[in-house]
Amino acid sequence: MRELEQRTGVGRETIRFYIREGLLPEPARASRNSASYSDDHVTRVRAIKRLQEERFLPLAVIRSLLDRDDGDRWLEPQAFPQLDSQLSARLDQDAARVAVASVVDSHTLEHLPDLIETGMISVDADGTVSARDAAILRVLGDLNAVGFTHERGFHNGGLRLYLDFVEWVTTQEMRLFFEHTAGQVGESEAADMAERGVASINELLSLLRTRAILKKLGERRRIANDNS
Repeated sequence: MRELEQRTGVGRETIRFYIREGLLPEPARASRNSASYSDDHVTRVRAIKRLQEERFLPLAVIRSLLDRDDGDRWLEPQAFPQLDSQLSARLDQDAARVAVASVVDSHTLEHLPDLIETGMISVDADGTVSARDAAILRVLGDLNAVGFTHERGFHNGGLRLYLDFVEWVTTQEMRLFFEHTAGQVGESEAADMAERGVASINELLSLLRTRAILKKLGERRRIANDNS
C-alpha cells in the first residue's frame, strides 16, 4: 500500500474507498494482513485521479469508463447479426464527403489538429470529412462566433467533457437496448425501435438539459436573494 501511495500520489484511505466502490479490484492477499497491488492498480488509480482532476467526472461515470469491457454481451454478433448494417445505413444516409476548407473559418482551421486529436472529428488524407463531421465543424464555428473561444478556455477541456459524456451515455444506452430486446423482438422491429429512439432521445436530452440549466439559474437567483 505504501508503494501504491508513492507511485500514484493518492492516500490509502482514498484507495480503500475506491476498492469499496468497485473502482479498483481487490488486491491479492497472501495472508489476512498482507496485500499485493499490481501495475493495474497503479494505472487505474492514476486514471481515476486524472479523470477527477482534469475532467471533473463523478465517480459513477469514471467507473463506467474504466469498466467498459463489463457487460459487453451486446457486442456479440449473435444478437441481431444484421442490425449493425441496417441501422448504420438508416442513420448515415448522407455518405458525401465535404472539404474541410469549405466549412471552417480561419480560427477553427487553426485549431483543427486539436479537434482531430481529441476525436471530435476525423479528417481523411485528402482533407475531407463526413457530412456529420462537417456539421459538427459548423456548430463549433457558430460557438466560436458568439464567444465560446479557445482564448477563453471553452474548447480543449470543455469539448473533452462532451466527448466523455457521449461515450459514456451511448455505451449505457446500447447495453440497455440489447439487454431488453435481444431474443424478445425481431430484428426488423429492433431496427425500427433503434432508429426512432435515436431521434427521440436526442430531443429528450435537449429538453432535459435546458430544464436543468433553468433550474440551476433559479438556484443562483435564490442564493443571490438570500445573500442580499
